[in-house]
Amino acid sequence: MDAHRLVRTGVVAAVGAAVLLALTGCGGGLGGAAPRPAGGATPSPAATPAAPPSPSSSPYASAPPAAAGPADGSWVGLTGGKPVSVTVKKGHALVLAEAHVCQGTARGTAPVALTLTCDDGYTARTEGTASAERGKLVVTWADGTKDTLTKATAS
Repeated sequence: MDAHRLVRTGVVAAVGAAVLLALTGCGGGLGGAAPRPAGGATPSPAATPAAPPSPSSSPYASAPPAAAGPADGSWVGLTGGKPVSVTVKKGHALVLAEAHVCQGTARGTAPVALTLTCDDGYTARTEGTASAERGKLVVTWADGTKDTLTKATAS
């Protein structure tokens, strides 16, 4: 198995697990409900997860939520020799890059505006635009980083 296929397989597995957790609410993000304590008590406000970021004056947050389009799906690749994955689904986005997990909104269809927050304060891939071009997803981030990714396939 060559190194590219090995990295791609690992990234696809990580993306799949993260997407399932995030989109089903088990990861505490993207709209999932907080687990209820035993006995049916309502969690205290401190135990309730923070609301998703509100739209700002950023140009990336001005479009409506993304409908299913060419950018929907999971995309993987290498940027600077490091694995990067982007998943777009139903107006939500998840990015795994440089050991960081970032999630947020995907708005519009061509291009898709991504507005994300990262659990650890990472900021390099928090605002950008994504366009599907010739079977690739090209994501240009506000800091100038550019990721060119291919559609992830189960192997």
